[in-house]
Amino acid sequence: MNGRATPPSPLASNAYGHFAADGREFVVTDPRTPRPWANVIANERLGLAVSQAGGGFTFVDNSQLAVITRWVQDLAQDNSGKFLYLRDADDGSAWSLSPAPTWPAYDAFTCRHGLGYTTFESEHRGIGAHWTLFADPAETVEHWLVELHNGGDATRRLDLVAFLEWNCGVAPSPRREFHKLFLETRFDAARRAVFASNHMWEVPSKRWGHWNTGFPYVAAFACSAPVKAAEGDKTAFLGRYGSVAAPAALGRAAWPGEFGRHGDAIAALRSRIELAPGERCVLAYTLAVGASADDAAGLLDRCGSPEVATRALSAVRAAWVERLAAHRIQTPDATTDVLINDWVRYQAISARIWGRAGYYQQSGAYGFRDQLQDSQVWLTIEPARTRAQIGLHAAHQFADGSVYHWWHPLSEQGHVTRMSDDLLWLAFVAASYLKETGDLAVLDDPAPFLDEETPAPLAEHVRRAFARSFSRTSPRGLPYIGAGDWNDGLSAVGLEERGESVWLAEFLAGLLRDWAEIWRRTGAPDAAADCLARRERLVAAINEHGWDGEWYRRGTLDDGTPLGSRANRAGRIFLNAQVWAILADIAPPDRRERCWQAVKDHLVSPAGALLLAPAYAEPQEEIGYITRYAPGLRENGGVYTHAATWAIAAACAMRDADTLARLLEAINPARKDPETYWAEPYVLPGNVDGPASPHHGRGGWTWYTGSAAWLHRVVTHHVLGVRPEWDGLRLDPCLPAGWDRARMVRPWRGATYRITIERAASDLGIWLDGARVACCVLPPPSHAGESHEVVVRIR
Repeated sequence: MNGRATPPSPLASNAYGHFAADGREFVVTDPRTPRPWANVIANERLGLAVSQAGGGFTFVDNSQLAVITRWVQDLAQDNSGKFLYLRDADDGSAWSLSPAPTWPAYDAFTCRHGLGYTTFESEHRGIGAHWTLFADPAETVEHWLVELHNGGDATRRLDLVAFLEWNCGVAPSPRREFHKLFLETRFDAARRAVFASNHMWEVPSKRWGHWNTGFPYVAAFACSAPVKAAEGDKTAFLGRYGSVAAPAALGRAAWPGEFGRHGDAIAALRSRIELAPGERCVLAYTLAVGASADDAAGLLDRCGSPEVATRALSAVRAAWVERLAAHRIQTPDATTDVLINDWVRYQAISARIWGRAGYYQQSGAYGFRDQLQDSQVWLTIEPARTRAQIGLHAAHQFADGSVYHWWHPLSEQGHVTRMSDDLLWLAFVAASYLKETGDLAVLDDPAPFLDEETPAPLAEHVRRAFARSFSRTSPRGLPYIGAGDWNDGLSAVGLEERGESVWLAEFLAGLLRDWAEIWRRTGAPDAAADCLARRERLVAAINEHGWDGEWYRRGTLDDGTPLGSRANRAGRIFLNAQVWAILADIAPPDRRERCWQAVKDHLVSPAGALLLAPAYAEPQEEIGYITRYAPGLRENGGVYTHAATWAIAAACAMRDADTLARLLEAINPARKDPETYWAEPYVLPGNVDGPASPHHGRGGWTWYTGSAAWLHRVVTHHVLGVRPEWDGLRLDPCLPAGWDRARMVRPWRGATYRITIERAASDLGIWLDGARVACCVLPPPSHAGESHEVVVRIR
């Protein structure tokens, strides 16, 4: 397969593609990437995932409970999705407009993954094709905008055939043959549309029990061009034992048109397109989802034309540019700029917050700790959205302070565990919001408890979370780990409520310092004093019981055995216990240096900072499922990218510019060799294989990872060092070795700051609007709308 010649990009490129000049697209030129390179596209309700091959799925409101189109997760084949076929009506040749499922030998091909859309461009047998898929900016509608061009000197008669398989329910479904018995389809000839509904939803009814409620949506798929044939049954379309690579229906003049409740539900639409030499045509397909058939029909009527789809695409592209415009950076490394300015924030918003989906995981749920942390991505651009996320999570707390580990919108089914950290992230993100906005009124925002309808202010929700954590404390003064803290895989360490977490103690100590200040500012001196006293006791307990000689232990098992200690054969050192000892100011100066040196000696690898070392080679029931991963995979001795971002922040705190440069290089997917790395070069992975894996450096679990929002936060707040604190905006950059200059434009409390950071041999300091200032913390602006120029000169 030959890739179309494209002009070289000033940004990173590899054998499979490159960034567009503005960085807002990644252009795949060879679709046979080592693994699927996907895009996760979403508005606030509807989303789709699509790979460079054309695989993928569509969902609404919940990417696990309300999946509209069926998809088989098979990353080796990636041949399941929604497809468009072209067939030459004169010679019978047929091909797909995305590589899958027919894999034609295109004369030219690109797949352009952009912010909010994906476009397949191809030339084959004299026909040029552009196919763009995207979610409407506001409606529960997926648009396909298709343009065909006859580049030859003869008139062409073409059949354009669209195909998708209905799911309309929970996915992945382990009982496909059972599930299909409840689907119903019909063809609306006037609207050129196939409608689909499901009489059984696998989410149980509180009143009527299991398997006894209907799917609460109706979906419809329509074409703007005249439809010459439509099909609703999979076997009728593929043929007996046929395949999507060569559907029998493509070669049949007549289709049986089997719709109703007794088939295998699909939607296939065929339109005849006749193109004179040089002629172009534009048409649209619309996948609409409504609460009823009438709602879906109304969406088709309003959104189904090429003109509406074209305007919607322009609106989507403009919305992403505008959404991300207010906070931008410029560094000596263009790929860092592209990732931080656009792609990781797009990943955090589109995939993690709105879609809650990836190509490796269809979650659909809100993780109590997960989307709370992700919502920090909004703080500098739309802080009201962070506030709303805080309120949503507060409403999923119980009156005793405990919380759901995760819960599903639509069903409100939640997972109750003895995890020990989830509830504290409410306090963490609320403090982040307060530092950014200074708006103490958020503490009065009311939210109910899951088991108490009477709303309580956010401050009370936080107080109860702290109280529950304080009640789960060992005689030595360290918090119990329970069924896991931040690391879910430490799932058995504290099931008997005796195992301790050193990391959780560090995290809690950092929170207590922040909340002492919050209570002080809100006129609660006793609460402030209590926080400081508890922090002092925690710091003492950590340093007395958590220090292992050269680094901090991770904790203890229920029987008192140390975890993350030199006494262990595997899992001797854990990353989080070291970096949070630094970030939360737990470690005295000598231990701070020693634990950071231990990170560099044992955990910093070419792939990034490992979560632990050495990897566990055999399962250990008393520790948890982390030990059941193959050595070097995910948390078991791999780079867990979420935690790797915290290591970057710690490198900044240690003023270690050389290690910082190594870690930034290691986490940057655009810098990777795709034959080793496999994963997308434009978004972050959840994990990268560690040295115990034969595939050291292989990325995986892309898109659905909390590392995206955190990398943006760490680079802007710690590397460039512009971060809000209680008394103002701190300027404390730590540029990596090799960087001599950086710029940032950043909104803060209604003002705009244009900041230049530069290395200098002398005359170091900070200048605000041309005047030298003595302090590295700028006071809050006096008025909204102010604009300030800041210069920071460092050695």
